[in-house]
Amino acid sequence: MIESDKLEVSEPVELDLSASLQTSQAATPLEDSRQVRYLPSYRPTPWKFVNALLDMVDNYTGGRAGLFQRFFTFAFIGGVAALVNLLVFYVVFYRIDPQNRAVAHNILASVLASEVSIMANFIPNDYFTFRHLPGHERAWVARCARFHLTSIVGSLLTFLIQFGFSYVGHVPAILSQATALILVLFYNFSFHHIFTYGRVKTAPEAI
Repeated sequence: MIESDKLEVSEPVELDLSASLQTSQAATPLEDSRQVRYLPSYRPTPWKFVNALLDMVDNYTGGRAGLFQRFFTFAFIGGVAALVNLLVFYVVFYRIDPQNRAVAHNILASVLASEVSIMANFIPNDYFTFRHLPGHERAWVARCARFHLTSIVGSLLTFLIQFGFSYVGHVPAILSQATALILVLFYNFSFHHIFTYGRVKTAPEAI
């Protein structure tokens, strides 16, 4: 009778321990997955409303809020630089020798506007937008050169689009320039990720 009493008491205790162990083991991966799942992909800002909005973007896009954050910053800075571009283009094309509508005058206005806007883009984007990407480890001169190379190709695309709208589509030059800037924005953002601030390749270790 004593042994049976011990069995009756010990069996429920063993079942309770195994059940609690299974519960704890099952809960641990879930808690870990929740922690990983909700790590933000973006850089928190000082504004709670913006962070809450980025959290929503993170949830709906599967953790791509950081990319949207960089694009918004890049587009904002690019918008300011585009205004600089348009201002320089306007001054050169419409105010310097205003009676001159030759192709060479258009080319001069486009080149000057592009170079000024490239630097207006690089300095703030290098500090704010792309500072956390791997390619920011390169020297400032290397980053500036890569940014220029990507932007020069973008400037050529801008000129070709603007030139085509102006002389083939007969769209006013200032509207053609604005349209070209918007289209080339997406090219610049993509290639700055791929090339300008892409991952720095390390030399293979000697065996």
